[in-house]
Amino acid sequence: MAERLGAGVAKTPSGRDVLPDDLPYVAGVAASFGSAPAASLVRDCDTLLLVGAHDFDTGLLPGPGPQRRVVTLDVDSGACPVDADALSAVQVTGDVALALEALLPLLHRRSDRRWRDAVEDAVAQWRAEGQAKARRFFGMAVSPRSVVAELSARLPDHAIVVTDTGSALDWWTRHLRLRAGMRALLSRRLALPGAAVPYAVAARLACPDRPVIALVGDGALQAGGMNELITVRRHIERLAGLPPVIFCVLNNEDLSRLTWQRRWDAGDPRIPATGEVPAVSYAGYTELLGLPAVRCVRPADVALAWEEALAARGPVVLEFLVDGDMPPDWADPDDRAHGGQGPSLRHAADTSSWRARLTASVNRRLGSA
Repeated sequence: MAERLGAGVAKTPSGRDVLPDDLPYVAGVAASFGSAPAASLVRDCDTLLLVGAHDFDTGLLPGPGPQRRVVTLDVDSGACPVDADALSAVQVTGDVALALEALLPLLHRRSDRRWRDAVEDAVAQWRAEGQAKARRFFGMAVSPRSVVAELSARLPDHAIVVTDTGSALDWWTRHLRLRAGMRALLSRRLALPGAAVPYAVAARLACPDRPVIALVGDGALQAGGMNELITVRRHIERLAGLPPVIFCVLNNEDLSRLTWQRRWDAGDPRIPATGEVPAVSYAGYTELLGLPAVRCVRPADVALAWEEALAARGPVVLEFLVDGDMPPDWADPDDRAHGGQGPSLRHAADTSSWRARLTASVNRRLGSA
């Protein structure tokens, strides 16, 4: 459908594994914490096709426009999240796959590919910016961006990656690139801290032949995940010979996502007493339970720590001491300066490609300097 229409594709958080991220027109997650190209895609398109998108964030829509049309395709006739009175909306009810197959022959291939080119340019630029950000660190603290970026570069085939709802969600959204055949899991309504560890255990039991990786913040782990590790220890004989199930703990001794929300949404400074998490050696706790653990405290050792954990069999806890002052994109001053929504894809498609406009802008600045 996307190829026929010359469209870009954005994914909801719970639909991350519907299409692999290595497709050049897949713009990432459309959410308040998602990617700038996905936000621009939703904001600037003239037609929005929502395919089984139960958890679509309607706050991304700019409101009614003169040419905006919304088509919702879902098995549930009441699943349309868009107000039909506010936008030109059409509801199609039926099996999603069968309905797409039936609709596809009715559509003509779009010959003007400028919109698709603008989407692919914006996605490529966003990916390159993410790689550059993942390589940055300050002092001797491990960047949480690099933790997920290094995992992404080493993900085994058919892996299942689970995330919790704290700051791990931001890095899972920004730096994890899923390939075909991989699966992703998270709390459906994004409001249940501590879900990643039991979700990972369930994924291991349901799919014993797949590697499973859970990304967990220290606050979420203390909310119940540490007790769940006792359950893992209880079933160690059952799990020991299977592919690894890795519980990756991002330890910054802070409720990082809530702290950043206060800092940037409300303008409050960081107040340790309201967000700090008690200091715990999660690797040490894991070893007390009789489970293997790996602990990484140096930026240079992040890749090596992942390789050691991924080479293991059965359950392992992988603890990273990460920098709590590393802002997610939605709280980064550089991104917030332009609203965090990325360039206008409509303008890029109406003129030249976004990359060409960016190059021209740089050349003008160099010339004036």
